[in-house]
Amino acid sequence: MRLVNEDPVWRAQHYDKWGPGKRNNAEELVDGQLLPKLVENNGRWAATSSIPYADPGGFHLTPMERGRVTVATDDLPHLDKVASKRMAGMDLTKWEKAFDDSPTFENAYELAHAQEHYNVTVGEGVSNNTKLGEALGEEAARRHMLLQKEFEGAEEITDLPETANGSKRFDQLWRDKDGNLVIVEAKSPNGDLEWRLSNGHHGGRHHVKQGSIEYVRTIVADMKDRLAVSPGEAKYIKEIEDNIKAKTLRYVLVQATGNDGRYAGAVLKYFKLF
Repeated sequence: MRLVNEDPVWRAQHYDKWGPGKRNNAEELVDGQLLPKLVENNGRWAATSSIPYADPGGFHLTPMERGRVTVATDDLPHLDKVASKRMAGMDLTKWEKAFDDSPTFENAYELAHAQEHYNVTVGEGVSNNTKLGEALGEEAARRHMLLQKEFEGAEEITDLPETANGSKRFDQLWRDKDGNLVIVEAKSPNGDLEWRLSNGHHGGRHHVKQGSIEYVRTIVADMKDRLAVSPGEAKYIKEIEDNIKAKTLRYVLVQATGNDGRYAGAVLKYFKLF
């Protein structure tokens, strides 16, 4: 913050390109830290948060890209249905916004048809939200990418408990043919890896990013916090911690490819944990 306020050359390297106080690159690391968001206070700039960021991690190895032709015949209709639900939701959102911006007869007509299509495709009364896209990412992992030969013999662990809004848990947990765990981060075509606050059990409070070893440790700590109501998670806590010690834990990102309502495939990337 001293450099922001006192060194105009340094500040120009990192801020103000997109407007006063805005970071030139939200992903840039300086001395191992993400640059903080700024707020102006009595003529000086201050960080919006005093909580530091943990190492965001990254990727290694070669990503695995697969199209719809590599989906098993029995799974393709299901994936097409999930993709069509996401597209129906996006189409409804588009026409809702168009009508709000310009309530013309033409936009009202398109909105009515988009709502009708949504009701038929997704279901009447079903909320139109990000869960439609999240479902596409999760099913891309479950019905496609984790069934490829690179993960032959892997099986999904299905007895992890649900949590409020799906938070404080891994999207999916698999066990490979050698018995080691594979964590899956599933994303929609336009989904981003997110930061969240750690729970303070490992060296104080930090922002931790999905895909990093610190994020894994935070989710494990969350699992420990709910052992009283979910004792079955204890065995997975021990397995994850043992896999971390042995450096055999794998963590992958599965992101569905953008599509026009039919499933178009996905990409799998390997997070570098160690």
